Amino acid sequence: MTGAIVRRWEATMARGDIGAWLETFRARAFPGMRAVDGFRDIRIHAEQGADPCRVTVLTTWQDMEAVRSYAGDAPARTVMPDFMAPFFKDYDAEARFYDELLVETK
Repeated sequence: MTGAIVRRWEATMARGDIGAWLETFRARAFPGMRAVDGFRDIRIHAEQGADPCRVTVLTTWQDMEAVRSYAGDAPARTVMPDFMAPFFKDYDAEARFYDELLVETK
């Protein structure tokens, strides 16, 4: 076990909005996430062939204390800045957490 925590959150959005959402996320939301001590990485996936599509956001954190630094005292609660909400048709009110067991790369 690596000891890291993976936070999984999902939302539904129009496929045509993905580019603008990613651009907005990178410019306005990600810098704050990246600045949190204990943040490790983020992976974003979009469901193939669907429109609207389900988007899955996986963030990896050193521990739950790092997640709390990002999300507050209710770490499962969705962190949704007002400028991001219009991109989504719906989204999870809470994230789910997973223990990272194995990471291998080429």
